[in-house]
Amino acid sequence: MNSKQITDLLLVIQVTITLLISLRAFYLYTRTHSDAIFSVGLSMGVIALGGITGLLGDTLLAKSGINTLWFRYIGQTVSYLFIFLTSLRGSERYFRHLKQWHLIASALLLVLLFVTPLIPTSSNPITLAILSGSRSVVCFAIFLNYAMIFIVKETRFSFLMSLAFLMISFGIWLYTMKFIVPGSVSFDYVGDSIRIVGLVTLLIALFIG
Repeated sequence: MNSKQITDLLLVIQVTITLLISLRAFYLYTRTHSDAIFSVGLSMGVIALGGITGLLGDTLLAKSGINTLWFRYIGQTVSYLFIFLTSLRGSERYFRHLKQWHLIASALLLVLLFVTPLIPTSSNPITLAILSGSRSVVCFAIFLNYAMIFIVKETRFSFLMSLAFLMISFGIWLYTMKFIVPGSVSFDYVGDSIRIVGLVTLLIALFIG
């Protein structure tokens, strides 16, 4: 198995887990009507879609020169940002408006996906590092917020969520190192593996939290 096959396999696993998280979150939303859970479901759905476009970009669209990283990285950053915003304390009106903005942002991300073929590709390592690293920063903010919630309330859900986003943040940070440190391809595999463990933890949180 070559490096490309390993990368695609890890991406398939991530897509599968994020889809399961999205489906589980939307199922819980139908029962609880929690805007925070809705945000997790919508966010993970967009992230899963980004993973699918990544797989298509690496296989069927490999020779077309289309760079799906714009949608994948920006989509993840925006999606994780709304998970962070819904994890904050706020009024019912705050969450209602946040849900509306999340739907609008997700629609704009779909527009970005459709115009991706028109966007110039970029191999600049600084640009790619910023796009990739922004995801890690937002996930680390989610970790800090849920960690503070756990300190106050000591709930199993907040503990699992903080642990999940700590691993997701660290995994993305390691993955980003390949754009900064020349020849650090191994960071890619290790980062993706840690991120998968974080996603599994997030899925567990939605089942037993």
